Amino acid sequence: MSSESLLQCLRELQGVLSPATKLSLASMVHFVFLATNLKNNIILVQPGDYDPGSPPANLSPSIIHFLSASCQIVLEDVPAFWTALKDMIWHEDNFGLYNTLPLFTQYGQKHGITMSPLYPPQQTCVSRGCTNEKKLMRAEQRPAILYTLDRSPIAMHSVHLKCDACHVGFHHHYSIDYKVPAHDRKWTYYVQLPDVLHVGGHQYVDIAVVRMWRILNLVSWTSMSNCARFYNVSLSKSAVPPPDFPFKFGLTGDHIWSRVVQLSLIEDLQLCGQVLEVKHGGDHKDRFTAPMRTRNLRIHLYGQEELRHYCTKCTVLYDDNKDGTPDRKLSVVVTDRVTVGHPCCGIHNCHEPLGNNRDRFCPNHLLTHLHICAIVNCECSVILSTRTCNDPTHQAIEKAYTQHGQAHFQLQECLQRAYVAMPTNSDTSDVAIADLEADDPMEEEFEVPVVAGEGYVETTKQTEPRKLRAKFGRNRAHNEQLIIALCGMILARKTFYGAEGVTSVVEMIKRVFRDESIKPNHIFYDNNCTLSYHVRNDPYFKGVGLSVDVFHFQCKHSVEDAWCQKHCNPAHFDDLKYASGNWLFNSSIAEQTNVWFGGYHSICREMLVDRYVFFLDEMILQKNWLMKVKLHAEGRCPGNWPLVE
Repeated sequence: MSSESLLQCLRELQGVLSPATKLSLASMVHFVFLATNLKNNIILVQPGDYDPGSPPANLSPSIIHFLSASCQIVLEDVPAFWTALKDMIWHEDNFGLYNTLPLFTQYGQKHGITMSPLYPPQQTCVSRGCTNEKKLMRAEQRPAILYTLDRSPIAMHSVHLKCDACHVGFHHHYSIDYKVPAHDRKWTYYVQLPDVLHVGGHQYVDIAVVRMWRILNLVSWTSMSNCARFYNVSLSKSAVPPPDFPFKFGLTGDHIWSRVVQLSLIEDLQLCGQVLEVKHGGDHKDRFTAPMRTRNLRIHLYGQEELRHYCTKCTVLYDDNKDGTPDRKLSVVVTDRVTVGHPCCGIHNCHEPLGNNRDRFCPNHLLTHLHICAIVNCECSVILSTRTCNDPTHQAIEKAYTQHGQAHFQLQECLQRAYVAMPTNSDTSDVAIADLEADDPMEEEFEVPVVAGEGYVETTKQTEPRKLRAKFGRNRAHNEQLIIALCGMILARKTFYGAEGVTSVVEMIKRVFRDESIKPNHIFYDNNCTLSYHVRNDPYFKGVGLSVDVFHFQCKHSVEDAWCQKHCNPAHFDDLKYASGNWLFNSSIAEQTNVWFGGYHSICREMLVDRYVFFLDEMILQKNWLMKVKLHAEGRCPGNWPLVE
């Protein structure tokens, strides 16, 4: 439309509009854009002999009401707007007005003008104690990439401002105090949740994209590398940067991991009334390790967010006095193990983290055990570049182990193990063959009949094979022990390093439910026949029912075990059943949760302990949040027991 035509439209509208309608360019643009979107709706209600090539004279009442409300135009004035603007709406490509990215790319890049530049939230200094009230004048502009959800990657600029009075630099979502020595500088995030997160270097990501990645982690077990691949293949829309742009588009698994951690930490600290602070220097991948450890420790000490959960699906309240106030409760949980496991120290039940995920021992045991022969009970030093001593038998075992590991069938076995515990609708992570080779069982048994010559093993009918055990591979944490409410809410998680021992389970229960007000009245556990005998004289468990869930009791427990039949048979606990004999609770919820939780086996298999613990706790937190929404929708009245002083 020419400028003369636009002026003519304005004159026509000014002459017919009611005094209550204020004519503005914004109202006209909104009207044109919305009406263009509604062209098919407008055509639909026209008579059969209508020609779609021309705009109709009138609009339907529903469209008139919509345009009036959305454009803030008096209802009676909508026909006048339509009469003045209908030719523009019908015959011109008004959507092009809103697709401005090609214009910025073609004409703005050479002038340093890009779409969606990232600025700090304000252009004045907000540092506490600073007296500078003027606009910040020192600015630094850098080329950057913004990964969006609906507009593909965008080549843009990030602008950093600095106050000359207090020497604080302001970035899009954090500030840096440059008065502090370089090695002590920190990123101090702003209080408000940012709309864009810094990936590292020149890369930024829309927070909606980060939330999408976290949901993919949660509901489809998608690895970080496959989240990156999903964006690069699907959401990037084959976008390429401008010819003179210094960076290429593309995300990696490390980018996704860094952003998911960053978002989770910011949200977590906001709930605590705190802001995130991380080191300014060092590798970006290690920048969030310290705050991750802080959150890991807090959850270890104080428990999961939903530890004090209750709802009508997992808790029954009884009003024995009939006064409208509950007198007692019946809450039931189940504990079970899931094999996920992270690399850990080769010394049994050592909790010290590894220095590197390829190490076999933690830093405390590395010097004392790395150079000891891998054959169990042999204390001799190893030969250089080997894992065994100079004993020919031990060398032969290592040779057999190495040859077995290099064989094609062994690689196939490793590949199969990489997919263990991964549900069919989940994705798998990329694992190099070198990593898979290091994932052999920590301890293996070898038969050694006779050693002759230079390490060759002879087998004869007269010799009885001698069995030796060797430790060549890395150790892994034994299992994750979960405590789950019978509505599906995960109340606690703990890593067991050596074994799922009954003593460890008892210690976990006591630590998690050290507050008597939330101690469950009944605990299902598939090894309760052993646990209940172990705690038979423990006053903590007085009044706590300890039974085996129906499935395990019927399938895996002997009828000849008198203790189990007497003390752990769920049928003996009348409070677990309705008067009709049907069960009050779904005791198989742990098995259902195990399927979901076990899906993280492939994702977590190479994580060091800080990442491993943080990621699993975050997935539990997100799953519990979804479960709470579901329980609300079902009318189950979820809540949390109050803290007792």
